[in-house]
Amino acid sequence: MAMSVGDILQGSAFTRRFFPRLPPMVRADVKRKITARLNRANPTQANLIKAAEEAVKFGLKRAAFIEDKFSFVDCRHKAKAEALSHDILMRDDAVEKLSKVYSDKCSMLLCDESLAEQFDCYLDALEHVYHQQREQLRFIHVNPPNINFKKRKNKPDELERDLEIAALKMQSDKWIEGRLLQLRTQYIEYTQIALERVGESKHQAPFISAMSFSNWKRKQREATKFVEAMAVMNNDTGEAFDLAEVVKRTTANPENRRIEMMVRCRGFEELAQDLGFTALFITWTLPSKYHRVSSKWNGASVKEGHNALMHKWAKARALIAKTDIEYFGFRVAEPHKDATSHAHYFLFCSPKDKDQVISILEGCAIEEDREELGNNISPRFDVKEADPQKGGATAYMAKYVSKNINGKHMPEDESEEAAYRVRGWSSVHRVRQFQQFGGEPVSLWRNLRRSTKEKIEVDPELKALYVAADTSKWALFCKLAGKAKVVYEEKQNQYGETVKKVIGFSWLGQLIKTASECYSIVKKKDVQRLQNARSALPWSTENNCNSEISSLEKALMTATGWKQTGVQCLIQPLSRGLKVPIDQYTTLSLRQGRLMT
Repeated sequence: MAMSVGDILQGSAFTRRFFPRLPPMVRADVKRKITARLNRANPTQANLIKAAEEAVKFGLKRAAFIEDKFSFVDCRHKAKAEALSHDILMRDDAVEKLSKVYSDKCSMLLCDESLAEQFDCYLDALEHVYHQQREQLRFIHVNPPNINFKKRKNKPDELERDLEIAALKMQSDKWIEGRLLQLRTQYIEYTQIALERVGESKHQAPFISAMSFSNWKRKQREATKFVEAMAVMNNDTGEAFDLAEVVKRTTANPENRRIEMMVRCRGFEELAQDLGFTALFITWTLPSKYHRVSSKWNGASVKEGHNALMHKWAKARALIAKTDIEYFGFRVAEPHKDATSHAHYFLFCSPKDKDQVISILEGCAIEEDREELGNNISPRFDVKEADPQKGGATAYMAKYVSKNINGKHMPEDESEEAAYRVRGWSSVHRVRQFQQFGGEPVSLWRNLRRSTKEKIEVDPELKALYVAADTSKWALFCKLAGKAKVVYEEKQNQYGETVKKVIGFSWLGQLIKTASECYSIVKKKDVQRLQNARSALPWSTENNCNSEISSLEKALMTATGWKQTGVQCLIQPLSRGLKVPIDQYTTLSLRQGRLMT
């Protein structure tokens, strides 16, 4: 009689005892292994039971790491019921429901009327609420907004503002839901890495697990579907453009991003040649304890390893800054096949400073667990100097840029599929792939390219800078950009947090705007209706009282699809000059007596 997976798991006392103690994802992995063994030729009962025992033994070893990171899946201790579980975290509707429950709990803490009696000081009451909300969210493994109380100790106004922002976040169901969805992504991928589903062996997936890669690709398809359904509309003219066509022209398009990176790489190389600098190519890897494939692995996640790497890099840069050595270049973060992060640095500096720079970087790279390296430090830190006969710095960087963006112009073993997987790895672990250090900011470069010839005619030097950016001459741009600065506009988000938005650049104290607020994203199917609403007759208070349904009401009814009674609530705020959102993508306003969308 054919045996089922359940029969095999009941086939020995060992599997009967220990299989139920495994976390859900580990149990699923055990069943997958047994199913694979069942599908092999001529499986015997003895072999199947032995395979099940080996799978459970492996699961027990890996379960300790998973339960340490995500205690809500620990099945060994039943005394205390967890508010969060595997089953809740893996379902969108359950996550949404749990988020609302805990946002209500945090709101109630903030609305407690007894606080006025308990505390004489508003700041003390606010701090008390923060700690209570923090404890509530820890029941569902959500970290609260971090507040540096020590740093804010002598700045009560800033501390009060930080606490108010934190309180608003912790009572927002959307904020909590976002953190739980991030937790789900981390939980899935960490479990897959711990169970050795990521690597370079035959039955492993490189860089990112099959499960996480499938989830990431689904999100990419959803994002593409959204973009294809939307349009960008000019609120002043009513002109509309397909959002998909707009995106193709930005660095959101991987090919545009790759080309821009290569322009900047080539520009830095030209700048280095003008300065007489040499190019160093440095590979920086983490100690064994951060690598899952190592017997010394301590259970560190990919993000923890990457953060350790960035901490060492920050320390090295601080030490170099004390020497006043000039340098610039790029950092590229990429994964080993087992998903562990490592970094490549393309660094340009003066030949006289080369040895000192290498010494500082090497010291920071190998100081942790130095004893495991012995006399050979190359597994942790490797440095090469550019060889002009091999194509120079840009030719060397081209490989790393392409294989981490879209795989264009790469050999088959480093194809577009591999680059796609690396992008998925970067997204899942929230790792920044590319970072420029030194040189002029790329945001200034992009803002200059958005400017118009009319705006830059005020100064010949500005015109020369604009031409350098517009013709993709990065080296010349870096030389001429000293007088230009990116300008930001500060706004408050829904939590009262101050956020910065680039609005243009300044030249000799004069603001040159490159960002426009006259555009909005609307659904394609609504474009015609919104354009018709724009063509409605101008409205004023004089004609509002002389007709049964005013022209403004008609325009509002056309724009919103609401009835006359429904649009009444919009008239007063619009007449005061306010912008009124009617859905997630559309905002209405009155400009010179005309309804604008």
